Amino acid sequence: MAVALHVANSGSGPAPASGSAGASGVPPSVGTTAPNGTFTTLAGKTETVAGLRGKPTLIWFVTTWCSSCQAGTQAMAQDVATLAADGVRVVEVENYADLGQSGPAMSTFAKALAGSAFSSPDWTFGEVSPALTRTYDPKAYLDIYYLVNAKGKITYVNSSPASTMPQLLGAAKALA
Repeated sequence: MAVALHVANSGSGPAPASGSAGASGVPPSVGTTAPNGTFTTLAGKTETVAGLRGKPTLIWFVTTWCSSCQAGTQAMAQDVATLAADGVRVVEVENYADLGQSGPAMSTFAKALAGSAFSSPDWTFGEVSPALTRTYDPKAYLDIYYLVNAKGKITYVNSSPASTMPQLLGAAKALA
């Protein structure tokens, strides 16, 4: 199973949440093994990042109050079938406590913005712990995603899929 997680590799990366403390750590980079950690799906099942190995995966950390995350989820709804055709499943998770800001519950966010794609077996929504947020989003970016190959290696990092979808689709196709 492949997991895609988007984190920008060039420039200074996605804009951090304004007023957020952000950790001084560095997010995982291309070529490294995706760090393990747990998340809880909206169905209440606890999953691990390591458990996603075996299939390419896009792991995407979002904040539900962020307009680019909202637009990204709508864009993902249009392209989740294309990613699935390339063997990539999408795991979209809410950063812990929405990075300290008030936003809709992940279930409300996902159902409203993903539309009929919400029930796709290739798209899982969930919530992460403070530890997993610190590991993958230490700079408190509003959204960041990682594309992970079947062996668990990060192959592409970026943010804002509404504006980076062509690059993401190209990176996913390269895994097929």
